[in-house]
Order: sequence, then C-alpha cells, then structure tokens
Amino acid sequence: MEFIFLLVLVALVVAFVVMYNGLQRLANGVKRTKANIMASMKKRVDLAQRLVDIAKSYGEHEKLTQFTVSANMTSIGEVMAASRNVDQVIGQVSSLAMAYPELKANTAYQQLMDQLHGIETDIQERREIYNGAVSEYNSTRSSLPQALFSASLGFPEAPYYEVDENGLDQLADFKTDDGAMLRDQLQRMGTRVADASISAGRQIESRLTELREKNRNQPSSDKVFDQKVQDADDTKTIEQSDNEKPQSAL
Repeated sequence: MEFIFLLVLVALVVAFVVMYNGLQRLANGVKRTKANIMASMKKRVDLAQRLVDIAKSYGEHEKLTQFTVSANMTSIGEVMAASRNVDQVIGQVSSLAMAYPELKANTAYQQLMDQLHGIETDIQERREIYNGAVSEYNSTRSSLPQALFSASLGFPEAPYYEVDENGLDQLADFKTDDGAMLRDQLQRMGTRVADASISAGRQIESRLTELREKNRNQPSSDKVFDQKVQDADDTKTIEQSDNEKPQSAL
C-alpha cells in the first residue's frame, strides 16, 4: 500500500513539473515574439528619424511632427507611443515629397521609404505570430489542471496585439515571475515540513522517555518469574509441613 502511494505521489510530482515547464515555455514564447515586435518597431522609429533628417533640407520642414527617439526605450508603452508618431511623420514627409519633386527623387529618401514599407510588413507578420503564441499560452493556462495553479504561480493572462476603435495599435506589457512564486511556495513548504519533522521528533523523544521511566519503575520479567517460583516453593513447603503433623501425632 505504501509503495502504491509513493508511486502515485511521484507521478503527481512529475506531471506537475511537466505542466509547469510547459507553461514556462509558452510564456517565454510570448515574450520572445513580443521582443521581436519591439525590435521591428524600434527600427521603424529609427528609419523615420532618418527620414525627417533628410526632409529638413527642404522647405516647410518645420511643419513636420517633432519626436525624440530614445536609445534606451525598454517598455512597450514607450515603443508604441513613438510608433504612433512615426505614422504621422511618414504621412507628413510623403505630402512634403509631393510638393518637392527633388525630395521624392532623392535616393536616400526612396531607400528609406522602401525600408519602412518592408518593416511594416515585417511587423504585421510578427503580430500574427505573437497573437498565435498568446492564443496557445492563454488556452493552456486556462485549461485543467493548469487553471488550478497558473495564476497563483505567476502566469497571468497574456494580452493580444490589437487595434482599438481609433485605429491605434494596442499592445500591453506581459510579465511572469520567472519561478519566483514557485520558489517561495517551495521554501514555505520546506519550512513547514522541517517544523513538522522537529515537532514529531520531539514527540517521539518524549514518548520514548516516558516508556523508559515506566520500564525503570516496573520489575523485570526475570524478577517476577523468580518471585513466582519462590512463592510456589513456599506454598509447597507449607503443605508438606501440614501433611507431616498428623503422622507425628499417631
């Protein structure tokens, strides 16, 4: 019975490890595809900044949307905000190129516009890949038995890359605890097991001490046996003495 219980326990632990690692793999896939989108967006912002620099050589460039590109953009919010400005800049530079044919004929301008069109296609493809990774991850974390522990172990629902009613791209940040909650839970369980082991050890030691004291105060089996033999001999002697008295009287 104990062997069967041990096998079941081992099977449950192995199943949990497999499911946890599966969620971790899917979450990392979401993060990786989101990082690819951010990399493409940063490149798009950089290309737009270079496009503005070229357009500044022509008239009415002061009407162009001014934006500052930070080389240390790390949050998705910063990247998305800069990307929205890029949309305005591209539209304004395109209008400026229509007014200034020499700008439109500029080789650098043409190359930058081609690269921008290419990067936009790349972002759309990566968006589909990201949403696919999100769908797989969210579906797995909300299925049984993962749904019983996914949220408590730091696996939140991942956001989709969507377009709102105003036509603006929306992509919220996504973070997991990377095993911090699991380590905390295991540490707590280890502390409880250690405390329970110490308490059980103390109880066992106390019980053993009581048994030792009880055995010390009770006569040993050999002494009890000798006492019974002695009592039997005394009884026999008394009976023999009683039997001899009538014979002496005769």
